[in-house]
Amino acid sequence: MSKTVQQNIVNLEDYGQLRRSLGNGAGTKALRSTRDLATAKLKHHIDRMMEKVDDALFARAEKAENNMNQTQYFDAMRELRIIRKDIEEDFLSGFESRFNQGVPRQTSSSDSFNLSLDDNDGGLGLVDKKDLEEELAISNMVNKVRNASKQALYALDKRIGLLINDPDLDHWQNPLGPESICDAFHEAARRIETGLEIRLVIFKLFDQHVINHLGELYKEVNSNLVSMGVLPEIKTTIRRNPNPAGGAYAPAPGTAAPGGEPPQGGQQGGYPPAAPPANGGLAGAAYGTGVYSNGGYQGAAAGSPISALTLLQHGSVPAPGNEAGGEGFAVNPTDLASGQVNILHSLRNSSLAEGLGKGGDMTIDIVAMLFDYILDDKNIQDAMRALIGRLQIPLLKVALLDNAFFTRKSHPARRLLNRLASTAVDWEEEDGNQDPLYLKIQSIVQTILDEFDDDIGLFETLLADLEDFLSQEEKQAEIRAERSARIMEGKERLDEAKSTTLEEIEPRISDEQNLDFIRDFVTTHWKNLLFITCARQGKDSTAWKNAVATMDDLIWSVKPKHTREDRQKLVSMQPGLLTRLREGMERLSIPATERDDFIAMLIRAHGRTAINTPDADVAATPPTQDDHTDSTVNEAGDAGAPHSEDDTADEQKAKPPAKKIVAQPAPEINDDFTARARQLTTGTWVEFSGSDGQRQRAKLSWISPITNTYLFTDRKGLKAGNYSLEEFALLLRCARARILDSAPLMDRAVSTVFEEYQKH
Repeated sequence: MSKTVQQNIVNLEDYGQLRRSLGNGAGTKALRSTRDLATAKLKHHIDRMMEKVDDALFARAEKAENNMNQTQYFDAMRELRIIRKDIEEDFLSGFESRFNQGVPRQTSSSDSFNLSLDDNDGGLGLVDKKDLEEELAISNMVNKVRNASKQALYALDKRIGLLINDPDLDHWQNPLGPESICDAFHEAARRIETGLEIRLVIFKLFDQHVINHLGELYKEVNSNLVSMGVLPEIKTTIRRNPNPAGGAYAPAPGTAAPGGEPPQGGQQGGYPPAAPPANGGLAGAAYGTGVYSNGGYQGAAAGSPISALTLLQHGSVPAPGNEAGGEGFAVNPTDLASGQVNILHSLRNSSLAEGLGKGGDMTIDIVAMLFDYILDDKNIQDAMRALIGRLQIPLLKVALLDNAFFTRKSHPARRLLNRLASTAVDWEEEDGNQDPLYLKIQSIVQTILDEFDDDIGLFETLLADLEDFLSQEEKQAEIRAERSARIMEGKERLDEAKSTTLEEIEPRISDEQNLDFIRDFVTTHWKNLLFITCARQGKDSTAWKNAVATMDDLIWSVKPKHTREDRQKLVSMQPGLLTRLREGMERLSIPATERDDFIAMLIRAHGRTAINTPDADVAATPPTQDDHTDSTVNEAGDAGAPHSEDDTADEQKAKPPAKKIVAQPAPEINDDFTARARQLTTGTWVEFSGSDGQRQRAKLSWISPITNTYLFTDRKGLKAGNYSLEEFALLLRCARARILDSAPLMDRAVSTVFEEYQKH
């Protein structure tokens, strides 16, 4: 960094000086240039985002499952057109305000949007449900940027830290960090009043059109700062940690490239090697006093076999001549670190095993067989199996220290391993090694490797910690799964209401004696009332029964009346029928003129049917919309005057309904696959295989009480798919779905191992 810039580093005691005046020094010029560059880029991206809002909301409105949701999207379109400029200005001014005034770093270990699920003080458990979805959306965007732009953010943190005299950003957040940018937009989005669902749509657009471009922004800002002489090169070091076993993990300091990217090591892809233990490790050098050759470790640990195992657990090498028995044993350090190879078989024939005696030999055999089973368990993804596989040495120590490990299902170590395995079942490789669940399990495994000596209570503590973490994750997944189930159930109720309505209407309008205008009214208007009533209140409700009865009365009222009793019944029924019809049409928001026209037409039809005889069963043509009348059935009956042929020509014409073709359902196949599908219970995990070979794991979260449809969701509670009983049975039959074993891993492994052991 140039001398001029070094002399002009801004010392902002409260970081508020930038708000009042950025000054003229080289440091403040660099900050101002950074702010202006970022503001210009963000303005460009937010403008493009807001241009996409209308299209996005309209597309969702077209796909809306009901009128209420569709109306919400249209309302949101109108609202966003009005407040678009306000949101843009609030976002940009909020960003500049945070840049100028500074955002103090929180005293807790997590940043504002690091919603650590195992943080008892500030975790998700304290977030109101109505705000949870927004917080998760913001958190996901922040984590996405941090994972995708690690190197650029590392360099930017160093340069901004230098400029604000807070080199490690211990006191202030990087004002260009994703937390600050997302927080500014989150605040601006509070203007949106059409609901959470709309804000989530807007957050998604922000993610696509702004967040996805932050990596480019960070690279450009870094290049700009380098051109101004701000840390052209960034030194990186890894702190040396003491190693009780004599080793140390202390790579030499490295120098980053001018762009500021820290050294990344030799890993090129996939899952990186697990972090070395705090007190030593396997990566990068030989450890302790032993030496590794092609034959494995040559040497022994001081003290007992348990001490030798502890050194192995820590990644250290037993010293020559100190192992019980005095001979070496071979363990490949790569295999030990990877967790993908059963290293216990290598110990079986070593002098360490001889030092354990006959009972120790048997214990090693059984634990080795347990890990044969675990490492071959296809219920668990490879990366998670590798993490659990790193626990071979600690669990061998547990088995040697406590015989109850094999016999007591409630043993802390067994319970922890079972929970790790059951949790790993629903984890997907696509989630990546930065997924919170993967990181949590990795942390637990590393803690065991670092800290477990002979205190089995450590497993109890870690189990409680894992349960706290999972309870928070599962709560959020349940909220999402419940929402998916409610959406599905609502759609099914609409479908059921539609079919129920048609089942009631079709046989009634098939009668050829029905008048055209009555048939049209029932199929056009009253059908909607029946549908709404059935959807909202159900077909067992009084409102539904009344609506059906009104339809029946209406149809009967215009049929010829051959007896005095029928005519008297019509006269008695008419006032109440007209009232019910008017109320129904008002509920349907039918225009007043159309309501009046229909009532007038109906009254005239009543007048004609009231004087019909078996020999004069003739109907009249319905009046046009311009033919208004206030006649009543009594007036028509008293008049008794004949009507013109024009009045009666068309009304009796009936439209025979087309015969409905009903597809016959395919016969159900009652085989083992159908039985397994029928016996499936909620909470069961299934692995689905796509036609392209892609695999996805999902949990049966809900079974529809209406259609018996199965709803499957992923670990985060998001909908993965839904299938009928027959469809799911077919997937099982075609090996496109596999039900994952829900029995605890250790229970399955112990049972299998003892069965095998007894055979030999």
